[in-house]
Amino acid sequence: MKRCLSLAAVLAAATASAAYCPCYTLSSTNNTHSCGVEAAGGINPTPAQWQAIFDLVAQGPAVWGSAGPAVANIGQGCGKPMPNIQVPARFPCELLKAIAMQESSWQQFCVPTTPSDQVGGASRTIISFDCGYGIGQVTSGMHKGEAPAFDRARVASDPTYNLATGTQILAGKWKATACVGDNQPSIVEDWYTATWAYNGLAYSNNPSNPAYSSTRGVYNPSVGGSRPYQERVFGWMEHPPAASYWSVLAAAYPDPTTVGGGGSPPSLAEPSCAAPTDCVGTRPVHVSACFGKDAGMDAGPPDAGPPDAGVPDAGPRDAGRADAGPADAGRLDAGPGVIPALHAELGSAPPHGCGCGAAGGAVAWLALLALAARRTQRAVLHR
Repeated sequence: MKRCLSLAAVLAAATASAAYCPCYTLSSTNNTHSCGVEAAGGINPTPAQWQAIFDLVAQGPAVWGSAGPAVANIGQGCGKPMPNIQVPARFPCELLKAIAMQESSWQQFCVPTTPSDQVGGASRTIISFDCGYGIGQVTSGMHKGEAPAFDRARVASDPTYNLATGTQILAGKWKATACVGDNQPSIVEDWYTATWAYNGLAYSNNPSNPAYSSTRGVYNPSVGGSRPYQERVFGWMEHPPAASYWSVLAAAYPDPTTVGGGGSPPSLAEPSCAAPTDCVGTRPVHVSACFGKDAGMDAGPPDAGPPDAGVPDAGPRDAGRADAGPADAGRLDAGPGVIPALHAELGSAPPHGCGCGAAGGAVAWLALLALAARRTQRAVLHR
């Protein structure tokens, strides 16, 4: 699950124009990380199909049934004031879309360009060098000798199953980390620490890490810059590639002075900061549109306008980190006919930006190593 940079970042770091698609499949002679499942042939869903997949998976196993693996119930409530109860796992669709954009630019398959013994041929599963598979870059359980509680072959072959497996991992992180706010699965920002953990509960993702600029603003993928993984994901929610992907969701951030100095933050108050580094400006939290009236909360009024102004963008790239890269381009530029076609259909140019990985395999930035390269009482209902 842990990685330095997302596959999306690595792929775009190759060059702005060149195709790049890794396939370190089981049978590859370059399979140095013991990837345990053979790549599967396939064609990516259309943008409309992707939207339907995200909306299905967000509803959890009670709705998706056999389309995904089993996912245990998760906790809701942290005594602030709701007592903790166990509820069926559900997920904010906005968060899932942003994680998948950060991970792989919504791609399960592409025509391999690396390693050398896999180049060309039919479109097949994206497999990073450390065995991150498909859209969710699912890594855990995908190595030789591992026997996870999901169908590994379907992770490679089925985009819906792959994404659902990613949520199984995300649910585990929700259960394993301390509360954010009142620990409401319907509140996007209450997933802050689980999103952090999705990439690894490590100091490298701590927002107080001095490796990151102390004056950085909300991450903007079109600008880039070095950021903790969860800030990259939250930045994607605020800066979608185009309006046809999802509506802008200007997420609130925890008070950075409360996250502690290690890799695993303590229980955090409800996020309310407009920027990841200070609380000079504030924001409300957001009920996921995928929960709607089932959120069990006063959703409050609709969002009354654009995101808070005055929050600086990412600014110049931070120096001194491997993931800063010369052109933190973080997109899955999978070559002619793949990413360009997706963005053309959605009405945008291929976006740029990147980040660390999620439930997926670690991918070091390409420029050097190829592939080694979310409650206030009134929450905003946002789509």
